[in-house]
Amino acid sequence: MPQETGQTAGDDGADPGQVWMLAFQRGDDAAFTALVHHYGARVHAFFRRGGADPAAAEDLAQETFLRIARARDRYEPTAKFTTWLHRILFRISLNDATRNRWRHSVGIGGGRGELGAGETDGSNLPELVSSAESLPGRALAQAELREQVRAAVAALPEPQRTALLLHRFEDRSYAEVAAALGLSLPAVKSLLFRARDNVRRRLAPLLADDRKLRGERNDVRDEVDHGL
Repeated sequence: MPQETGQTAGDDGADPGQVWMLAFQRGDDAAFTALVHHYGARVHAFFRRGGADPAAAEDLAQETFLRIARARDRYEPTAKFTTWLHRILFRISLNDATRNRWRHSVGIGGGRGELGAGETDGSNLPELVSSAESLPGRALAQAELREQVRAAVAALPEPQRTALLLHRFEDRSYAEVAAALGLSLPAVKSLLFRARDNVRRRLAPLLADDRKLRGERNDVRDEVDHGL
């Protein structure tokens, strides 16, 4: 039955995304529902970590699965399902409209700490600074620093941003990022180096200028380096 497709995919070690997508290709709509339930949160998180606000991330996630549905007849399991999915995410990320929405949601271009309405607490920033709560300048570490890292990631040019998100947050290897982006391993390593460098450069004024950081500057920098 269709429901069993969604429940048992991957139990034998097979790629669950491939199993569901192939079942969907054969006309099993419940398999597509299972696929959305399994990967939906991950797709939504990808866009949130890239800088999209909740509403934009939801729209972009829906667009992602709409593209997957439209590709049903063309789908071929020549790579891991997540690799195919990441290619779709990358193509959506290249869209100018998508980039503009991200830029608007994090207030890029207006100056230090400028964010959209309701975004000032930094709660939408991924955990790039994982142990920021333990730092002496707690308010700055949890709010201003997080806002700036979030804005810096959203401001990265493609494919630097996607490479960083896949490697850092999706825990993809260099080889997997290369497959998703259609690049060589040296190209991916170069992208990640530039992405980290660009984020740190954007954070440099925060680390260097704020007097509150004079006694803890190295601790904050270490946390950023560890997170990225």
